[in-house]
Amino acid sequence: MSGEQPPKRPRLRGEERRKLMLQSAKRVFARSNYAEASTSELAHESEVTEPMLYKHFGSKKGLFLAVLSEFGTQFFEMIQERVLQRAEKDILDALEHFIDDYKSALKADPDIQRVLFQAVIETSDPDIARCISKHNRRTYEFVRQLVERASKEGYIDPTISIDAATWGYMSMLLSHQYSTMLNLVGEFTQVQQEMNRIWLRGLRVDDD
Repeated sequence: MSGEQPPKRPRLRGEERRKLMLQSAKRVFARSNYAEASTSELAHESEVTEPMLYKHFGSKKGLFLAVLSEFGTQFFEMIQERVLQRAEKDILDALEHFIDDYKSALKADPDIQRVLFQAVIETSDPDIARCISKHNRRTYEFVRQLVERASKEGYIDPTISIDAATWGYMSMLLSHQYSTMLNLVGEFTQVQQEMNRIWLRGLRVDDD
């Protein structure tokens, strides 16, 4: 035996360790669920001790809320960037392909969708309910701004309620979340794309 010691892992700074724990926790919550995930499993996935986990997040719920906040924001910003790139050139193109861009963001981070869906199940907890409500409200406000812009630019029938039009898009997003959790995405994808086109066609000003 040479007596050589295995190289030590570099010591992580507090913020780096926190990010690692969040990323690891997202994987655990995505493959399991909030109720079943144990603090020992969460700590083991991050290669830290349970006391270290409690030091950073206080509790399992604190960790779950941090995951929702961190990756929910990243997920929203990913969608926002994709949609706004289209909207800069053509607001109708952005609305027509909104569901497509949403699905592209999901493919980039499928775990967060599972975690967000689990949060809906856990809304009996008021803290989790507020967190998921904030995420959905932020998405709603973004879609509403797109619809309102299309209306102001004369593309959407002015007699149509902006809120009702926005909720139509939100219902498509929520149905996609549900189909994802039930593994129905393959058979539902083409239908959703057509739903998006039909909805926009119904909102548009009658050129005749």
